[in-house]
Amino acid sequence: MPGFIAMDGNWFYLLIPMAVALASSLVLTPVVRHLAWRLRVLAYPDLQRRFHPGPVPLLGGVAVYFALVAGLIAALLLDKFRQGDLIGLCWVLIPAAGMSCLFGVVDDCCNLRSRAKLVLQFLAALLFTLAGFSVDFIIVFGCRIELGWWGVPLTICWLMGCINALNLIDGLDGLASVVGLSTTLMMGIIALNMGNDHVAAAALALTAALAGFLVFNRPPASVFLGDSGSTFIGLVIGVLGIQGSLKSSATLSITAPVVLMTLPMFDVLMAVVRRKLTGRPLALGDREHIHHCLLERGLGPWQVVGILGALCLTTGAAATAATVFRMDALAWIIATTLIVFMIRLRVFGHREFSLIHQLVRRQTENLTQSIFLHKSSRVYRIDSQHSADAETVEERSEEGELVLERHECYIAAGRP
Repeated sequence: MPGFIAMDGNWFYLLIPMAVALASSLVLTPVVRHLAWRLRVLAYPDLQRRFHPGPVPLLGGVAVYFALVAGLIAALLLDKFRQGDLIGLCWVLIPAAGMSCLFGVVDDCCNLRSRAKLVLQFLAALLFTLAGFSVDFIIVFGCRIELGWWGVPLTICWLMGCINALNLIDGLDGLASVVGLSTTLMMGIIALNMGNDHVAAAALALTAALAGFLVFNRPPASVFLGDSGSTFIGLVIGVLGIQGSLKSSATLSITAPVVLMTLPMFDVLMAVVRRKLTGRPLALGDREHIHHCLLERGLGPWQVVGILGALCLTTGAAATAATVFRMDALAWIIATTLIVFMIRLRVFGHREFSLIHQLVRRQTENLTQSIFLHKSSRVYRIDSQHSADAETVEERSEEGELVLERHECYIAAGRP
C-alpha cells in the first residue's frame, strides 16, 4: 500500500539483485573496454567538445546492459519475484533495452546520422508501447485526465525525450553515469513507496550496475558509456519512471517522473531553443550545455559532476516527498525554484531566455508596425479616393464654366 516505506524485511530481497549487478559491472567493464580497444571503437579528442588527452574506448553501455540483465535474472530466481509483475516487465524491458543498446553500438561504430538515430530511437520506444505499456490516464494535482489514443504517441515522446536527455548530458567524464545513478536510485525508492516492488528491483539493479561502471568512468575516465549506454539507460529510465509511478493499471501520476527528470529535460529544452533561434541544425553539437557552462566558470570535472549529481538528488528527493506526503505542489515548486535560480544567477538558461525575449520583442514590434502600416494604408487609400473625386468635380466645373463662356461669346456675336 502506498505510504511510508515499511522496513519489514522485503527490502532485503533487493540487495541480492543489486549485488549481482554491481559485481557483474565490475567484471564486465574491463572486458568490454579491452574489446573496444581491439575493435578500435574509440572516442578521439577533437578540441571542440572532447578534451580528454587521448583516445578513450566506447561501448561501456554494453557492460552496464549485461550487468542489469544479470541483476534482473537474479531477482527472478528469488521466490518473491518468481511469480509477479517483474516477469512481465522483464519480457519487455530486456528486449527493448537490448535493441536500444544494439542501436547505440551501431552508432558508436558507424557514427549514424541524426535522422537515423531518431528512427532507431522511435523503434525502440515503439516496441515498449506495442507491448501494452502505454499510459491511458495521467493524474495532475489530483485531477485524472483520460488520454485516449494520445496515450501511445505521448508515451513514445516521453521515452525518446529521456533517451536524448541522457545522450546530450553525456559530455563529461562520469556525468551521465552519476545522473543515471541518482535518478534510478530515487525511482527505486518511489517505486517501493508506491508498492511497485518489481520496478524497484529493476531500478536499483540499474543503480548498482552504474555504480560499478562509475569506478572506471569517473574523471579521468578510462572508458565511456557511448551511445550504447546513454541510449539504453535513457530508455530504461523512461520506462521505469512510468511504471514506478503508476497508481493503478495504465494510470500515471505525472509529477514524480517529470520532476525526477527536471535537470536533463531542461538541458534538452534549452538546447532545442538555442539551436532553433540561432539558426543552427538541431543535430549540431555545441559547448553550451549545463556542464559546459559550469566548466566555463572555472569548476573542475569532479566539481561539475558532484554539483549536477546533487541537483538530481534534490529533484529526486522532491519527487519522493511528493509521493510520500501527497503534495505534488511541493515537488513542482522545488523544481521550478531550481530552474529560476539557475537562470537568475546566470548559471544556465539565461542565454536561451535572452534569445526568447529578443524573439518576442521583434515579433511584437513587427506586429505593431504591420497594424499601423495597415491603418495608414487604409487612410491613404481613402484620402487618395477623396482627392481623385475632388479633382473630377473640379475638372467638371471648369468644363462647365468654359462652355458657359463660349455660349456668352456666341450671344454677343449675334449667333444662336
